[in-house]
Amino acid sequence: MLIEQRRLQIQRKLHSSNRKQLIFGLLSFIVFTVILIKAEGFEAFYEYSRSHEDWDLDEWILGLFSALFIGSLTFAYSTWRYNRILNEEIEYQAKLEQELAHAQKMQSLGTLAGGIAHSTNNHLQPIQTLSRLSKKQLPEDHALQPVLDKILLASEHAQEVLNQLLRFSHQDNREKPICDLSHEIRHHETLYRSVLTHPDQLSFDITDKACTTGLTTSQSADIILALITNAEDSYLGQAGPIQVILQQSPQQITLSVCDQGCGMDRTQQQRIFEPFYTSKAVGQGTGLGLSIVHGLVQQAGGTITVQSEQGKGSHFVVKLPLIQESNL
Repeated sequence: MLIEQRRLQIQRKLHSSNRKQLIFGLLSFIVFTVILIKAEGFEAFYEYSRSHEDWDLDEWILGLFSALFIGSLTFAYSTWRYNRILNEEIEYQAKLEQELAHAQKMQSLGTLAGGIAHSTNNHLQPIQTLSRLSKKQLPEDHALQPVLDKILLASEHAQEVLNQLLRFSHQDNREKPICDLSHEIRHHETLYRSVLTHPDQLSFDITDKACTTGLTTSQSADIILALITNAEDSYLGQAGPIQVILQQSPQQITLSVCDQGCGMDRTQQQRIFEPFYTSKAVGQGTGLGLSIVHGLVQQAGGTITVQSEQGKGSHFVVKLPLIQESNL
C-alpha cells in the first residue's frame, strides 16, 4: 500500500512538472511577442533589414527562428520521452518491490508453519507412545482398547497434517523415495472415492505405462485428494462429474483433474495457491490444501497450473518429471 502511494505521488509530480513546463513555455512566447509588438520591434527590424539588404538579415533571422522552433520541439519531445521512461521504471520498480514483499511474506509464513508443526509434533509423541504402551499393558478385550485405537488414529492423522506443513515449509528433511503414480492411483481408488459425498461422479483415465516420479506414496495421495475434494467443493453441494486423467510422455507425467463446477475469476486463479487463501465461508476451509499441493509439486521438480472460467468449471494440470527405469 505504501509503495503504491509513493508511486502515485511520483507520477503526480511528473505530470505537474510537465504542465508547468508547457505553461512556462507558452507564457514566455506570449510575453516575448508582446514585448516585440509594444516596442515596435518588428517594424524596427524591418526597416533595419531593408537598409542592409546585402547582409541577408531576413534569411539569418528566419534560420534562427526555425532553429529555435525545432529546438523547442526537440526539447519538449525529449522531456516527454524522459518522463515516460522514468514512469515505466517507477512502475517496474514498484512491481519488483511488491513481488519481494510477497516472497518475504510467504517465507515468513513457511517459517511460522514449520515452527508450529515441529512444536506440535513434539507434543504428539508422548500421546502416541503412552497410548501404545497402554494398549500393550491392557488385555486385548479391555473396554479401553477401542478408545486407545481412536486416540492413536487421530494422533497419526494430526501428525500427517503437520508433516504436510513441514513439507510446505521445506523443513522435512526425510528421504523422499520415488513412486509409480499410475500404480498409486489405481491402488488408492477406493480411498479417493471414500472422501467424496458423490463418489459415483469420480472417473479415472489412467495410462498403463509406468509413471515414476519424485513423490512419496503419501505425497501422491495428498495431491490427488486435495484436487478432487476441491473439484467436488466447486459444485457447492450438488453432484457433478470429476475426471482424473494421467498421461505419460517421454520426458514428463501429466496429471489433470477437471470439473464443471462454479469456476473461478482471474483474481481467484492468481491467488488459489497462496497459503491460507480460501473463498469458502469461515470454518469451512483452511486455505492450505492447494498451497500444500503447490509446494509438493515444486519439491518434486514439477509445475501446477489452473485454467478456469466462472460458471464453466476448472482444469488443474500437474506436470512432473518422469524418472526413467535406467535411473532407478
